[in-house]
Amino acid sequence: MAYITIPVKTTYLEITEDKIVPFEFKNKASIERWIPENVDEYLSLYKQVGDDWGWTGRILMPQDELKKWLFSENCVLYILRVDNDHAGFIEFDLSQENKAEIVYFGLLDQFIGRQLGLPFLSQSTEMMFTKLQIENVWLHTCEYDHPSAIRIYQKLGFYITKETIDEEPYDDDFLKAFKEKYS
Repeated sequence: MAYITIPVKTTYLEITEDKIVPFEFKNKASIERWIPENVDEYLSLYKQVGDDWGWTGRILMPQDELKKWLFSENCVLYILRVDNDHAGFIEFDLSQENKAEIVYFGLLDQFIGRQLGLPFLSQSTEMMFTKLQIENVWLHTCEYDHPSAIRIYQKLGFYITKETIDEEPYDDDFLKAFKEKYS
């Protein structure tokens, strides 16, 4: 892989507990706390979910640093299961006082479009509020995320707080494929 750093439009969104729109699963699905056995298990699911969206953050992170992060008290992971299969995951960063950041959220390709994303996001975000008594949950997304991402977040109740241009590393092959698929 050849990584290049490029300017990327990044959109920041947040939500407070009173703004969450509840969504229920229409399919047999469950959300479980996930503590991966090791870094390789985490990276396997991370790549399965994130490769189509150019996720690089955890791949480029030194493995000893990633291990320390994954097993810290500030990292909370939930996994979505459908009929005992992994369908996706969400990663929260609790290192900011009274806030939770959604660092990664996504579904495996075969589960996209099956009305799982909104309930998964809604219910896992609600868990952050009820279990931790935090003030808000926030996230950022960029122009290389799913074209419906911002609309999905807003449907749940997230609102845009700012937009920036950030320098981000991406695989050159990913950028070409993304532009072909979504241009």
